[in-house]
Amino acid sequence: MENKQKILYIVTKSDLGGIQKYLHEIAKELPLNIVPYFIMATPGYLSGELEKIGVSKEQIFFVPMTNNIFNIFQHIKSNIQTLKLIKQIEPDLIHCNATTGGIVGAICGAITKTPTIYTVHGWPFTNGITLWKQVFYKVLELFICKVYKKIICVSEYDRQIGIKALPVYQDKMITIHNGISDIPEEYKKTEFSKDELKIVMISRFCKQKDPYTLIFAVHELVKEGYNIKLDLYGYGQELNKVLNCIKNQNDDNIQYRGEISDVTPILRNYDVYALISNWEGLPIGIIEAMRAGLPILVSDVGGNRECVKDNGYLVKRQNIMDCRKQIKAIWDKREEIATLGKNSRKIFEEEFSVQKMVDRTITEYK
Repeated sequence: MENKQKILYIVTKSDLGGIQKYLHEIAKELPLNIVPYFIMATPGYLSGELEKIGVSKEQIFFVPMTNNIFNIFQHIKSNIQTLKLIKQIEPDLIHCNATTGGIVGAICGAITKTPTIYTVHGWPFTNGITLWKQVFYKVLELFICKVYKKIICVSEYDRQIGIKALPVYQDKMITIHNGISDIPEEYKKTEFSKDELKIVMISRFCKQKDPYTLIFAVHELVKEGYNIKLDLYGYGQELNKVLNCIKNQNDDNIQYRGEISDVTPILRNYDVYALISNWEGLPIGIIEAMRAGLPILVSDVGGNRECVKDNGYLVKRQNIMDCRKQIKAIWDKREEIATLGKNSRKIFEEEFSVQKMVDRTITEYK
């Protein structure tokens, strides 16, 4: 009988987001000889989805964590609780995700001498983050990354940033693109609008995202007579700011549609998927849109450029004029929009399948 191997996944938040979807996809595809355990700050989307696919409650643990790097007392408590759980679980490998989860995993992995790897979902010193934080986290990661056996970057962009900032660890860094499961045919885009352009942005509203540039750009085009409609879905600490921004435009073509946990049924109702951001790793949301066969309009940050190949347009960061220009380019090519969508679907199939991601990740586990 093949020996079972235990892998402990550590992540900070459990709420709906790209990192949580990433871990959910991995958990669904793990071979039977790997037993997953999870540590996260609180119950939420991830813990609920894990239970749905058969991960027992005995394999999911909650350890309060904070993203406030200066809350030393809470970090000490988090590490003490995690150490106790590691001694209880006795994992063969620790797989860390998110900055705080990575710090906790590195410290506890080093103390318990458990092999540890880290997936970078966007470095905390990437472009778009305030300068003092970039400097602080470069110094911090210089020490933390020493512990990791491997550093998985979800985009080549992140790997190159990591090599430039931390050249001493370049041999540890590899690129494994995010991947997701496929969807039934009924949820794939088949027909596009002819006399209008329906754009959707689905996001966690926080400092990382920039829906405001998109809202202003669409509003300007609507005032010029373009029949463009924008729907926004999401949640987060900047939700009220987004709602006020929409209200101030006084534009019926721009609407907030609420929070959504599964984008699969709604994407086919739109012509373009937009994700306008200040910084990124490699967003799952973009891959979900390509899976559905939608053209994409995304900020030229992080690994987004690796998703755009004759299937959409890149927007300069925080540039309303350029966002307006790229939307107008899509409008002017409405006759070709179905081809852009087919190209998106082809790129998803070739580069962003869940099996490709999981196979490469398990190779690194071994």
